[in-house]
Amino acid sequence: MALIASPAWAAPADNTWTQLTSLPEKLDAPVLAIAVSPSNPLQVLLGTGSGSVYRSGDAGVTWTLTGHAMGRGVVSLAFSPFKAGLVFAGTRGQGIWRSTDSGATWARQQPSGPMTIRSFAFAKSQSLAGGDSGLFTSRDGIAWAPIPALKDLSLVALAAPAVNDPARFLAGGDASRGVEALPLYQSQDGGSTWTLLKAGLGSSSMVAAAAAGPLPAKGDVRPLVVGTNVGAYLSVDNGATWTQAAGLPAVDYNAVGFVSNHPERFYLASDGGGSVSGGLWSTADAGQTFRTLQPPVPSVTALALSAEDTPTLYVATFRPIDHAVHLWTYRDAGGPPAVSAALPAPARSVAPKAVRVTGSGWLSDPAVPYVALSVLALAVLFLAVVFYLRSGKER
Repeated sequence: MALIASPAWAAPADNTWTQLTSLPEKLDAPVLAIAVSPSNPLQVLLGTGSGSVYRSGDAGVTWTLTGHAMGRGVVSLAFSPFKAGLVFAGTRGQGIWRSTDSGATWARQQPSGPMTIRSFAFAKSQSLAGGDSGLFTSRDGIAWAPIPALKDLSLVALAAPAVNDPARFLAGGDASRGVEALPLYQSQDGGSTWTLLKAGLGSSSMVAAAAAGPLPAKGDVRPLVVGTNVGAYLSVDNGATWTQAAGLPAVDYNAVGFVSNHPERFYLASDGGGSVSGGLWSTADAGQTFRTLQPPVPSVTALALSAEDTPTLYVATFRPIDHAVHLWTYRDAGGPPAVSAALPAPARSVAPKAVRVTGSGWLSDPAVPYVALSVLALAVLFLAVVFYLRSGKER
């Protein structure tokens, strides 16, 4: 694959966390959306909490603003693996936006109500979008129709375990009808009907991420991975049964990504709920064992992979102590992780300067006029009470 980028671009060092160039805008809210073109590993899109989309053609060396005022934040970005240049953006409050030129320009889609769209899934002839108003389907990527069966759910995660017609989809959410322990549903007919998956996923009460891997060399069932609020779970039988990923902390997992053409290799990310329990882990043996990639900031809020055998990871982290957002790249060649440069320490708050009252300098204290007024008001009130009592005695 020929890579064309700016002269400033250089291939990242293997197994090394390298901080990307900062965006033109100051970020103080977590970045939740990153996507990489399936045909060009240097072409990256990033959505911000301000409702902007930035595009880079050189793996994050330079950024160009291509979309703005797209709701109250861009919370999901997804390239279609079947239509070159097609990208969808899910926003908070303004629904779906569409690009047909790899994110260079954007147009808002119908329906255009005040919806939040948090995930997408693609089959060869159909796309799904899920959010706080349920599930929507589109055959052409332009007109979207609601799927009544899941209209009451708040959906966060979608995946497509089978992409040929009739497509098979997986949908998970963080708010249910109140009748199921975990809102995790499957459709085997392109989204027309849905079945609740009742297989046990521990004490999970929400699904925050889902992904279907590539087909194994021998077999016709894609591996499934879901991230929940208490751990990650794997299925190799289309969701009939699930096993918990061993050797990982029992935290919330908000991102899953498979390596192209390698169903045994995938990544799991967690923001740790804003704590130091978050991180990024990889497996090369279908989840039998995991290793940590030791991101410089443990709270990982977004993850995207390039479509290569040795993938480049694009990662956003968030440091709650000072709301610092950092953007990273990491080329995973399987070696021990390293960091290219140390992060600056969190900014410390400065205590207000104390006012010293010494000797006759007390008159310069700015609080003196207010104290004087208070004393005067009390004196007037005292005199009024005395006058009232005296006048009563004279009667």
